[in-house]
This record gives sequence, C-alpha cells and structure tokens, in this order.
Amino acid sequence: MKRPAAAMAQEPMKLYYFPLMAKGLGPALVAELSGLPWLGPKDLGFTRDDWPKLKESGKCAFGQLPLLEASSIRISQCIAIVNYIGKVSGLEGASVEDFAMSQSLLAEGEDLYIAMQKFQPTYTVKLGTLARDGLTMKGDAATNEKFWQEWVPNQMQKLDALLKEDKFTSSGKTVGELYLWSMLHQMKLCRPSLFEKTPQLEQFYGRLEKDPKVQKVVSGSSSFGELQ
Repeated sequence: MKRPAAAMAQEPMKLYYFPLMAKGLGPALVAELSGLPWLGPKDLGFTRDDWPKLKESGKCAFGQLPLLEASSIRISQCIAIVNYIGKVSGLEGASVEDFAMSQSLLAEGEDLYIAMQKFQPTYTVKLGTLARDGLTMKGDAATNEKFWQEWVPNQMQKLDALLKEDKFTSSGKTVGELYLWSMLHQMKLCRPSLFEKTPQLEQFYGRLEKDPKVQKVVSGSSSFGELQ
C-alpha cells in the first residue's frame, strides 16, 4: 500500500544538480521555502564528477538534471519537481485562482529561460556559436540587443500588469512565484536595469529578495550550496 504524501515528505527530499543557477535555483528556492526536510548537492556531496555515474544509473528518466528523489519517487523534470514539492508542502496555491496564477507563472518562467538560452551568451556558449543541444545557434550581438530592448520589456510589462501590489497570489510565495523569481534574478544579474519601467514587478522582486530563506539559497548557505 502506498504511503500518504504527508508521511513520505518526512524523509528528506534529495535534489541533484550542478552548482549553477539555471534550472537549479528555482527548485532550491521551492525546497527551502517549503519547510520540508531536504538535501541538496552540497550536503549530498554531489559534484560534476558524479554526473556520469548518476546518468548511467538510469535514475534520470530524460538523461538530464535536476533530479528529485522523494522516498521511492524520482522526478526528472524541473517543473514537475517544483509542482511535486508544492503539492506536498502547500505551496501550490491556497485557491483555484492562486493555483492557476502559479501555473501561469511557471510557464512564463520557462519562456524566459528558453529565451535566455537562445539570445544571452553564457560562460560556455558565446554569441553566434552552436548551442549545447548541438542543433541551434546562439543569437548574435544584434539579436541579443533586440532581445533586451524589445522582447524583455514587453514580458516585464505583462507581468507587472498582473500584480496586486507586490504579489501575484494571496500568499505571494507559490511555486510559480518562486520559480519566476529565480529567472528574474538571473536576468537582473545580466541587466541591472531590468525593472526600470515596471515598479510593481520591482517590488515583487525586492520582497522575495529580502526573505531570509531566499537569501540563504542565493548566498550559497543552503543545502544546495554554491550557485554560479
């Protein structure tokens, strides 16, 4: 017989990822703010050198990280991971309206991440070079500038219009809000002026930025460890 989710949640969840923000920051924030016991790469002793062995084990259904282990459950996709944690911890939304908004923000967070992957250079993939998927080309300098000058402001304004002061939902800390924040944080590191025309979105960002648990993760003091 399957154990109730509440009972399973008493065992520490195990989150595996590389020491990067990318797709690691969002799950780490949700795990930390869930109030549930969890172990991240730092406390698991997981490093890049351990990835080939973990990949070969077949535990990662899609051959990629992050991976969340919760008792006998293994979850291999980022959005599924944060939604699982939200389900067992109550961060999914207090009402159907909050749930719907949270899910919308998760989708928007993914859109922002995908766009960053296409147009923003990284340490390993420069502008105009082949992306890590081996199929697509990273945009050039002109498309990068157009991305920041046109596409990004349009998305920020749409988000700003959805806010009620500094919250999207009644709690202000649903999985969708935390995941969106993780993407906004990375974008703000690239462009400090990200919120210059969206004051309410800046307030949303600032409110969560000051949260002690968010600070614990961002500073590298959580079980996740250092974030590059």
